[in-house]
Amino acid sequence: MDRIEMTHNDQQQLSPQIAESIRREAMAGLVMAAQLPESGLSDADHAQTRARVLGVSSASDGRPQVRVDSTGLSLDQKLVVERTLLRHFGNQELSDVAIYFQRSSSARAGESAPAPVKKKHPLGLNLETKPIAGVKAIIAVASGKGGVGKSTVSTNLAAGLARVGLKTGLMDCDVYGPSSPLMLGVSGSMPVEKSKLVPLEGHGVKVVSFGFLTDVKSPVIWRGPMVAKAIEQLCYDVAWGELDVLVLDLPPGTGDVQMTLAEKLPLTGSVIVTTPQDVALIDAHKAVSMFEKMNVPVLGVVENMSHYTCTACGHEEHIFGSESFAGFLTSRKLGLITSIPLSRNIRELSDQGQPVVLDDTSKSSHPYRQLADFVKTAISQTLRVDTNLEKQL
Repeated sequence: MDRIEMTHNDQQQLSPQIAESIRREAMAGLVMAAQLPESGLSDADHAQTRARVLGVSSASDGRPQVRVDSTGLSLDQKLVVERTLLRHFGNQELSDVAIYFQRSSSARAGESAPAPVKKKHPLGLNLETKPIAGVKAIIAVASGKGGVGKSTVSTNLAAGLARVGLKTGLMDCDVYGPSSPLMLGVSGSMPVEKSKLVPLEGHGVKVVSFGFLTDVKSPVIWRGPMVAKAIEQLCYDVAWGELDVLVLDLPPGTGDVQMTLAEKLPLTGSVIVTTPQDVALIDAHKAVSMFEKMNVPVLGVVENMSHYTCTACGHEEHIFGSESFAGFLTSRKLGLITSIPLSRNIRELSDQGQPVVLDDTSKSSHPYRQLADFVKTAISQTLRVDTNLEKQL
């Protein structure tokens, strides 16, 4: 096959001949991708595979852009398809061709190139976010490492936001170790209405958790793709109603759950939770990097278990150290939202299903209220264009 040569002028305005040649090469590349099991494409019918090429047009930067139907493809499958197409284009000396994924239902014959999306995968793949109906803002709480008290922070943040009058929801995204039901003092099964799960409610917070869907003592033995699909269902197959803010309690790490949520949801921002010890800060660095690559704003850092004050003598001890934490904030150019001490009172109230942020008599409630006020202000500033929400906040 003759190689296709494009000049700068060709890129500014695609001729019908060039567009048709690129379309044919894109269809050939998809047939090649269909031979890879991980692509999710079926090679049984090449005509059906080639039909995923929705059109060719000029992107905003003048480059040729191929629109590919992404219906039914996961993020990982789209990455495989994109890599295969770009490799094929490179072999045909079409390295300037861009790939844009969209669902076939949103494509119209002869339409111009779609507007650039705001979010990108770290490898350059365009992501199509889909808001949750009725939810105005989404805040992700992450740690990178387990055991640093992230779920306690998430639960108290949600309860604190509800305390100041915001309509608040909490999604416990930890499939393997859900803890929100215990910390909010909520139990039972979520009812189903009109094919949607109805959240349970505790302390003014609508909460959804796998703890309501599985037996407490039975482990969830699922592989990554099953977890990602289940998380997606919790986003869109739940009757959340009208919420000012939805708090996501993310599991540890930077894996399938985090990738799914960053792909699907328009996250307003994220909060990083860490203890000040080096072994926790290593994973906190990874969590920050993940959000930066996903173009999700990191609002700040919560230093959890920052110190312990002896109840007998009042001596303050930095059990997990303090030297490395300031360097972490400086190196990542992040601000400290609040420091939460290691407190028996926090642990006891959490086990009783009573978020400490609601206890007016406890000094331990102060940093959590500071966190809630900070996030409330951040939401108001981010969504300033929404005058109705601004008035509520």
